[in-house]
Amino acid sequence: MELIFPKNPTTSWIIRTKNEEKWLGEVLRGLFVQSRLDFEVVIVDSGSTDKTLEIIKSYPIRKVINIPSSDFNYSYAINLGGKEAWGKYIGILSGHSLPVSRTWYQDVMINFSNPKVAAVTGYYHALPDSSVNEKLRDLYFDVRELKKEHKSKYMTNTNAIIRKDLWREYYFDENLEECEDYDWACEMLARGYDIIKDPVFNVYHSHGGFGRPTYDERVIKWQKTLALIDAKKRPSKSHSNIKYKIEKLGE
Repeated sequence: MELIFPKNPTTSWIIRTKNEEKWLGEVLRGLFVQSRLDFEVVIVDSGSTDKTLEIIKSYPIRKVINIPSSDFNYSYAINLGGKEAWGKYIGILSGHSLPVSRTWYQDVMINFSNPKVAAVTGYYHALPDSSVNEKLRDLYFDVRELKKEHKSKYMTNTNAIIRKDLWREYYFDENLEECEDYDWACEMLARGYDIIKDPVFNVYHSHGGFGRPTYDERVIKWQKTLALIDAKKRPSKSHSNIKYKIEKLGE
């Protein structure tokens, strides 16, 4: 594939990776066959030892940022990628979140015609290697019945697009080990913006596998963290170790 980067991308996709060889090729193929291609891709890799970095070389990735696995934090990885983003919007994907259609990106961007929309997220369908409960969840929820939701706190950084100008006002909070997406959505809602959950923006995704804790193992911790986030006074401030660098560079 010829490595051509858009000079003025509308969206900067930030993909977080660590040993994602199983699905990353499919994720990147799904992006680069989209009906709309006015985007760039920034990879933030936290110490992959498999073929992840080799796979990346086959695609027009504008920048690859390597960090030690010991430095990894969900918020930090996204904020670090955002610092390098050239686009007006920041798209966020995990290395195993596969777009459901070729018009996935084009369809979701329609939502941003409303300037009060801070972010759009979607639902996810289980990958073949997902947990039993995730597969049962797909059976229980008929995807054909999923509807667009407004004012949703349940933004997920498995698949989200956010306005970069608002991200600069409130970075993903690096004091949170996870649920940084929920915290960011709560903050934007408190500031009077809309967070949309749109089925056109769904992905195939699973929380388990690849040496990571499964969905069932993580949900109890998520619930405790969400309770702490709900108790925060809004509007609030977030902590980022890269905030000073971003402002100093005047980006």
